[in-house]
Amino acid sequence: MKKKGLVLRGLQNQSILKIPNNFLRASYKCSATTQRIYFYSIFKYLSSPEENKAVSFSFSDFFNDLNLKDGNKTRMLIKESANEIVDMKIILEDNEKEYEVANVFQSAKCVFTETTFTFKFTDDMCVFLNTLKEIGFSLFEVNDLGKLKSFYALRFYLIALSYKGFKGKKGNVKNSWFFEYSVEELRKLFDIQDNEYQKIGPFKNIVIDLPLKELNEKNLGIQIVCVPIKKGRKIIGFHFDCIDATKISKLQDMSNLALESKSRDDNESNDSESMKQAIEIIAANPVRYAEILKEEKDNPNLFGLSPELNAIIRLQKELENQQESPDSSETPSNS
Repeated sequence: MKKKGLVLRGLQNQSILKIPNNFLRASYKCSATTQRIYFYSIFKYLSSPEENKAVSFSFSDFFNDLNLKDGNKTRMLIKESANEIVDMKIILEDNEKEYEVANVFQSAKCVFTETTFTFKFTDDMCVFLNTLKEIGFSLFEVNDLGKLKSFYALRFYLIALSYKGFKGKKGNVKNSWFFEYSVEELRKLFDIQDNEYQKIGPFKNIVIDLPLKELNEKNLGIQIVCVPIKKGRKIIGFHFDCIDATKISKLQDMSNLALESKSRDDNESNDSESMKQAIEIIAANPVRYAEILKEEKDNPNLFGLSPELNAIIRLQKELENQQESPDSSETPSNS
């Protein structure tokens, strides 16, 4: 019997997984390795035309499809995940009610002598995978699962994808979109316990800043800049600006976002040489540009300049100062 609901298809010799957005926004917590196995098992389940709760795949398929290196350390992590995964649960929500799957997998088996995995989904999970309402889907390459090492980095990547349908719509600038979560919503989303990261500083650093830094450096087609939402001096949530930075035109799209804003603020026509220079600056310094842009959005310019334009100006000045400093530090030669 053919499976319903989710669809798997090939695109340009790549394995593309199509998953409902509420799966990507589901509440759950696990290790990064378990998260990869979870989505890869869904990938294998959906690629099989038969109604079978169990999925089996070889070590080599798993490592090759996710671009991971086989080794003793990786296999130990997989062994630990096999124990963790049978206790994994997720909370799914749609527009009508909340679904809770007590256990995603019924059993897990790793046969290291035969180098195979076998995971069996629970009955409830199979129902969700086969009949869940199509209320919005996202596509991503399966091998992207192996490129992010952090649980939170992969989660933010998939969550950002789930909101990509708003790109350029509802007031969003072309090639950009955003999403927002309160601190409490993020704690629920990632199943962070009350005794974990109680202070906002460690929470922001470990759950948000470091994972987004990893994500932005991996060139997965999305750049995310996070801006805290404050009530008075207290951080109550976070605003996430996303830029569609595809693998082919990642940096060009980032500069286009800034240059579109520049055209609104500048009464004169854009100088083509200045546009080219802005593209080159961002292309050479994408991470620093994202950091400055975050600061500019957190502290708006009083003179009416857009955050994107001001970020380019600041970055250009930093680069000029760095070029000047070596010369100024040189000791004058004796005549």
